[in-house]
Amino acid sequence: MRPFTATSIMFTVLSYFLVVADAAHASLWQQEVLVQSDENKAPVLDASVEQQLDTMLNNNLSEEEMRTQMLALKQTVDAQTPAMSRVRLMSYIALSNAYLGDIDLAYQQLEEAQQLAITSALPDAIAEAAGTRILIKTVENKLTEAYTLLNTAIVPLEKAQLPRVRYFVHNLIASVYTAKNQPERAFEHLIAAAQAVDETNDERTQVRRTHLSLRVAAIDAQQRRYDQAIARLDEATEAVQQAGLEAMFMPEIEFQRAYVYSMMEEYDRAFEIYTALESKINDDPQWSALESTVLNNLGDLAIRTERFESGIQILQQALTVAEAQNNVISEQMIRFNLGFIQVHLANFDEGLNAMQSVVEQASETWLDSEFEPLLGEFAEALTMAGRHQQANEVLLKQRALREEIFNTNLQKNVTELQNLYDSQDKAQQIELLEQQNDLNAQLLENERQRQLILILGAVVALLLSVLAFYLYRAAKRSNLALQSANAQLADQSIRDPLTGLLNRRAMQQELQRQEAHPKERSDAMVLIDIDHFKRINDHHGHAAGDEVIKAVADRLLAICRDNDKVIRWGGEEFLIYLTDTSHDALPRFVLRLLQQIANEPVTTEHGKQIHITCTAGFISYPFADLNQQQMDWEATLQLVDKALYAGKVHGRNQAWGIVSLNVPFEQAHKVLDTDLARAIEDNYVSAVTLHGPQRA
Repeated sequence: MRPFTATSIMFTVLSYFLVVADAAHASLWQQEVLVQSDENKAPVLDASVEQQLDTMLNNNLSEEEMRTQMLALKQTVDAQTPAMSRVRLMSYIALSNAYLGDIDLAYQQLEEAQQLAITSALPDAIAEAAGTRILIKTVENKLTEAYTLLNTAIVPLEKAQLPRVRYFVHNLIASVYTAKNQPERAFEHLIAAAQAVDETNDERTQVRRTHLSLRVAAIDAQQRRYDQAIARLDEATEAVQQAGLEAMFMPEIEFQRAYVYSMMEEYDRAFEIYTALESKINDDPQWSALESTVLNNLGDLAIRTERFESGIQILQQALTVAEAQNNVISEQMIRFNLGFIQVHLANFDEGLNAMQSVVEQASETWLDSEFEPLLGEFAEALTMAGRHQQANEVLLKQRALREEIFNTNLQKNVTELQNLYDSQDKAQQIELLEQQNDLNAQLLENERQRQLILILGAVVALLLSVLAFYLYRAAKRSNLALQSANAQLADQSIRDPLTGLLNRRAMQQELQRQEAHPKERSDAMVLIDIDHFKRINDHHGHAAGDEVIKAVADRLLAICRDNDKVIRWGGEEFLIYLTDTSHDALPRFVLRLLQQIANEPVTTEHGKQIHITCTAGFISYPFADLNQQQMDWEATLQLVDKALYAGKVHGRNQAWGIVSLNVPFEQAHKVLDTDLARAIEDNYVSAVTLHGPQRA
């Protein structure tokens, strides 16, 4: 099943809405600031510039029209225009260029705004310019860099006076913390944004409050605090009813409510809300784009409750709507769900052909992060139909794609951090060089004066010696700090941030070192995969999935020796590299491993118990005393990976081990590279199967 989640509706965070929908304030409030600015130290504003900017934002202009009008407005301001209004105008122009794709020009204009803000010494201006830089980073999809810049906005924000600035920057900071999965920090800034909204009183005040309430409810739902999310939605419902904003907000509120009930497995309540929502959407063309999503989720509920005939009828209706709206992605997803229903009804050929068609189309157009779980669900359908070989091939494709996504994201984060580190290092070098030049100039001046005033020259020389001593100590401290930072960065590059285990890169480096310095050894490799991990994420949430991964890591460490290496290989896969392990001891260790993982359920922080099992593949290394030219560590790992997938195809909660080579390697290696099952069947190699404990 592939339901449409509420993510696209619940998290419209990193968008121009941060500026457009909630930047405007009533002109009456602005006039009060102009009158009281000298008394309460709030920044002075230009009423005309502020009013024109608000009008542009509220007129729903295109990005190009917005930039054209703001550039024309910039021609009318000069050095006499209050700095705060000029900084706001220049920041908006920079942001508009960023949304139009001209990032270099955006940063050039932002530098101008930032220099003016620093010169003005106004906390509001400095916070606005810093917030704009963070927002442009999110436009570039550089969330790591945006995260490292948060303090540049948080510090001046503490003294900011304008509610508009405080709302904009706090809301933006909350969005970055949400994207970085730090909901507690996000909540702090959403509360501060709400406090800023409370200081306004205009036609947009209730709209802003409702948007914040829905943001908080969305985070509650994301963190599986469902009761709090429902309570927040109830409050939002009462508020919009009192303000007469039902047409603007009720469809979104009800959609979130139905989604939360669905995640709580209260399917009847979710079904009732979706049905009522469909009726309301039909009466209001403004929300017609939501119709196919609601219908698809109704179909998903029908599948979850095994009402397959009803699901077919609802999804057919959703398909008609999606086709009329020319929504290709929705159409493909609905066809995929219809095919899945046919598989549930044992119409395997019809259902799998429909799902296969969608998979082929999606492989060309969908994002990798969306396409990867689609492959997993297709493999699940193939398994239901008993087509295990084809399911194994799809699982291999999914695994390769998952590794590619994981490595791409990891490399992107490392690259962003490295670029940020390099830029900071260069800035530090320039600053030290400028200090050194100043010091040299001072020494030359002292030398010229030394002949005239000997005593004064001696005093100056003494002062310079003291200064040089402190500069030396400062430079030494900086070098020590830099060495410590480099050591931390090097350790982080070989550690998995979630579990603290070694990562794939660390293992690759270790095995490459062993290849360069070969020695007699008897080691082993065990590759482990958590069974049905996607199902855990789907039913219990990604936070619970992370707890399961950490619990498995702890259990693996508990049964391994100090000289063994436990590696998070990627996603829900782990690799154990055992040193000095005999052939006879290896199966006993793997059987103990299966029992260690499956004996006790994982208890989440919310008190839920999740029973887990795992599937493993294992092999001695070097295999059958082969040398590195015949089978290196990468080829050995590929073989144990095939053993792992054989275990998954044959039912999971078991381990397959390749224990011996029965024919010359030249005869066996081609078959081993392509078809492990045939190699076992033809007695090229011997394999052993170990079964994990069975639950009652």
